[in-house]
Amino acid sequence: MSFPDPDLDMALTQLTERLLDKDQTCAETYVMAKGQLYRTELRLHPIHPRELPADF
Repeated sequence: MSFPDPDLDMALTQLTERLLDKDQTCAETYVMAKGQLYRTELRLHPIHPRELPADF
């Protein structure tokens, strides 16, 4: 799955790199967006390039 916003792709890539630099593969936090609180989770699972969706 690719996001239509290149800035979002870049932000997720940077977050992933920072987590991996700290030997972490998951993160959880709370964020506020549009007046609503959300619990966010990110989990990194390595995959082989053959596992990528065809539309990637």
